[in-house]
Amino acid sequence: MTSSVALCADAESIRRPDLIGLAGENLARQEWLRLFTSGEDARRFLRGDRSVSEAWVAGCDDVEPINLAAALKRDRADLRVCLLAFEGTGSLMSRAAAAGIDASLTRQAFVDRYAQMKRKHVDATGEGPRGGCGAGSEGAPGDVRWPPSDGGFQGRTPAPRLERGSSAHGSWRGTGAGAGDLRCEEGVDADRSEPRCAARVAPAPVAGRPAVVASRRAFVLPVVSGSGGAGKSTVSTLSALFAQGLGYRTLLLDFDLRFGDVHELSGVPNALGVDEALAAPARIASLAPDGLVPAVLAAPKRLEDAEAVVREAPRLLDELQGRFDVIVANTGASWAEEHALLLERCSKALFLVDQRPSSLRACRHALELCARCGIATGPFLLAANRCAKGAPLTSIDVSCALRGAAAVELREGGGEVEELMGAGQPLDLIAAKNDLCTSLEHVLVDVLPGCEGRTLSVAEPSAGRAERRFGRNRRRGGRRG
Repeated sequence: MTSSVALCADAESIRRPDLIGLAGENLARQEWLRLFTSGEDARRFLRGDRSVSEAWVAGCDDVEPINLAAALKRDRADLRVCLLAFEGTGSLMSRAAAAGIDASLTRQAFVDRYAQMKRKHVDATGEGPRGGCGAGSEGAPGDVRWPPSDGGFQGRTPAPRLERGSSAHGSWRGTGAGAGDLRCEEGVDADRSEPRCAARVAPAPVAGRPAVVASRRAFVLPVVSGSGGAGKSTVSTLSALFAQGLGYRTLLLDFDLRFGDVHELSGVPNALGVDEALAAPARIASLAPDGLVPAVLAAPKRLEDAEAVVREAPRLLDELQGRFDVIVANTGASWAEEHALLLERCSKALFLVDQRPSSLRACRHALELCARCGIATGPFLLAANRCAKGAPLTSIDVSCALRGAAAVELREGGGEVEELMGAGQPLDLIAAKNDLCTSLEHVLVDVLPGCEGRTLSVAEPSAGRAERRFGRNRRRGGRRG
């Protein structure tokens, strides 16, 4: 059936419609709805397809929602453009009115409008509702979820037939029986000539485990910064430990190909190196987590091997993405080809800014480089690191300096971070509930798919560890006295 409405949203909202108020809906199975995660794709398609009479803009991966809504209205004056402004400010409303946007919808207004358009489609076709029991219904058959993985999949639902839209720049539609789940994959082509969202069917999640993608394409989380010394190695190591502790099959990948040391920080000094994995691909099969410790793939043993690794990196990354649920990647200070390879494949990226003004300037330069290279910055989450009372920079400062980009705070962990990470005892640091670990856990629970509301269950330090901690505290007490 010819589409009548376009929905522009970020990939996470397409995967999980409950984020935009549509719990229980399978958006891929709504034949009257076109889905876009790229603003460029949406504009290109809607300029040429007059059958779409209305566009809902919740967000996208490459441009701010207000800017996309304004651009769509400029492209087509006859198109009804609605901006989803769930937390709209007076400034946003003023900008929307100045741009000629037809409506700014609250969450409830959007749900009502969605239900109205869905009923209109049902009345026009005489078909029953598909892909859910109506907006806002919990536990509906078409509920969109990230399904779990446990080394393999039992009772996999047959994949649906995928039907390409009528335009070369259209969205994908999934048809077929069963409860369809969404899997949106971002394209890596700079020209984005193809739409970036596809539908996949997957089994429902197993209770008690966070959900991951059924197609076995890992959630890739690079940790980057504009300059050295921002804390990438520590944050990436702790992030991988948190992901593993939350139930994901996790790989800690050291893509600081020249000076990476996360294998030492994570307490796995004899970890397989990237160069060794490329020289003997069969050894990749041996990569596996060990309890609460994720699998670790270390940087090359020799600096001069870095360039050779970069040439073979795409093949390696594709192989690794099929073996793990989450890949956390440490990166180097100097931006190079390996950064582009990771960011093109990333599901989310933590962009660290420390308390130095030079770090903020370097961050701005790196973001400008991404724009010139055609790398979407939508998945980037800025993180102000080493925040403490009286610190020069907060997340608000970082956000304002970078034109309103979303930013979070990672707390200052003090000397305990350097001491325990340097000794290869990151689990002790987590068990001590260090401020850095606590703040990072909160960030990751919001970032990783399907683990909202979860907390990490880490056992108390072992007797040996507790004894070492007591010894340290006693020595510190002696120095203070």
